[in-house]
Amino acid sequence: MKIKSNHKFFALASGAIFLLVFTYVFLGGSVIYAADKPIKLKVLSSWGPEHVHVRAFVVPYVERLNKKSGGRLDVSWVGPEAVPPFEQLKPLSAGLFDMVFTHPAYHMGEVAIGVAMDLFSASPQERWEAGFYNIIDEGYEKVNAQVLANVMGKGVGYHLMLKKKCIDKADFTGLKLRTTPSYDPLAKGLGAATVKVSGGEIYSALEKGVVDGAFWVVMGALDYKWYEVASYQLRPQFGEVAEILLVNKKKWDSLPKDVQKMIHEITMEVAEETYQDLAKTWKEEEEKLESLGMKLCVLPPSEGEKLQKTYYERSWEEIVLKHSQDLGPKLKKSVDQFMKGRQK
Repeated sequence: MKIKSNHKFFALASGAIFLLVFTYVFLGGSVIYAADKPIKLKVLSSWGPEHVHVRAFVVPYVERLNKKSGGRLDVSWVGPEAVPPFEQLKPLSAGLFDMVFTHPAYHMGEVAIGVAMDLFSASPQERWEAGFYNIIDEGYEKVNAQVLANVMGKGVGYHLMLKKKCIDKADFTGLKLRTTPSYDPLAKGLGAATVKVSGGEIYSALEKGVVDGAFWVVMGALDYKWYEVASYQLRPQFGEVAEILLVNKKKWDSLPKDVQKMIHEITMEVAEETYQDLAKTWKEEEEKLESLGMKLCVLPPSEGEKLQKTYYERSWEEIVLKHSQDLGPKLKKSVDQFMKGRQK
């Protein structure tokens, strides 16, 4: 009886092994472990749900990863209440979080090359296909991270909000302006005195007259009620806001290939949808702000060109090429070729 029992056991075991091998081969080397616990992914965001990019991208992105993975993923997210925006790269690098949705300007001291993604116009898919993410990855590799996508709205850039006075020249002389390091080349290049103020303190700084104006994305004045303390939005806008979704490289490399493929496809899918949706949202917000009394302050064409030229040229020179001397020239050459090809 004992011998028969063993034969029966080995027969069953052999059948199970054959079935597993057959399944592995049939699925092209990817075994789906349905009985396994889902892979947990923790996402950290530099902004909370009040931020338009979070509502447009992070929330639907997390929901879609959970839904489309069929139980293979368990994705959750938290905002800056967990870790302040300017300190989020370190916990990502250490693996305390698996992904971070942020802006490259928030960690320019560690990796400056990412700021270059603000300096040209292209969709998330175009940026990936052109190989820009691969170059950016070389910079983030030293902090154990890599790029999953840029997240932006088509044509959605940056602008300057002014408290009381409209200007008719690309000259900020005599103005105290709220900046961050990514705005400094433009602000200082046009003569402004710069004041470092966090996003959460912009309302108070404008209200109390600490600053005469504040740089920000062209979207946000409605959500944060800055229209109550700023009278004008300066045009033209400049740059194209390129938020960035980073993933811990060690975590990414540990994921099964089919899971990587699924995450990549969903990431690009939601990023492309956001690219179109935010363009519409921006136009709607601009109209709403005008109805609330926040007027557009439009520079004459020649002055507008001066403002944009100052932003692009000084940002490339003073941020990207200066602080990323190895990758900066490589990326600029690639971007220049890409933009030249689009003009043909």
